[in-house]
Amino acid sequence: MIGYLRDYANAITALAYLSAVIGLFLAFNGKIELGVAAMLWTWFLDHWDGHVARKTSHLRRPGVAEFGKSFDGFADLIHGVVFPAAIIILVGQGTALSLLASSLLVLAGAIRLSYFENVGLTDDACFIGIPVSYDTPLLAVLLLGRPLLPDSIFPTVVAIAFMILAPLHVTTSIRVPAIRGTAVPIATGFAIAASIALVMISQPGFQP
Repeated sequence: MIGYLRDYANAITALAYLSAVIGLFLAFNGKIELGVAAMLWTWFLDHWDGHVARKTSHLRRPGVAEFGKSFDGFADLIHGVVFPAAIIILVGQGTALSLLASSLLVLAGAIRLSYFENVGLTDDACFIGIPVSYDTPLLAVLLLGRPLLPDSIFPTVVAIAFMILAPLHVTTSIRVPAIRGTAVPIATGFAIAASIALVMISQPGFQP
């Protein structure tokens, strides 16, 4: 089974998993900004594995692409659904609102990923509904704005933001272009810049 990781795209996905574990470790140890910063690397690596898979499709052995599709799908579940739900609960400190928001997100995310597994992209390379891959970048944006908000309001803002996003994951009335081609390095630049900014605001004594 390990032999599947000799494929370039699957190797990148494996690195994304390692970054995801680091993100979860940091978040569960009270370093939420650092955890999201690490998960942003999982996010952009998730785009690179698909990019590399398309560029090297003529080199991939039989069965490797099928393995990679499932391998990548589980990574989407972690960084796009499970991790944001965990952050909602951690930030909300176990309130009923955080439970509701995280429950809606997990259910909507699971439905959306299952739907995509069977339907895939549209003919013009668009997602139906907003992909769960947008959840971690949203977390990053919310956390970067956290110093500007009262501590008492921020957990509610996070919960409501994802309660709004959850139904947009499963709607069929929105189409979102897939991040491909030149959009991949642009997403990478955003992820690196945002992760650096999150590291900065996590430092003691930081002032916005």
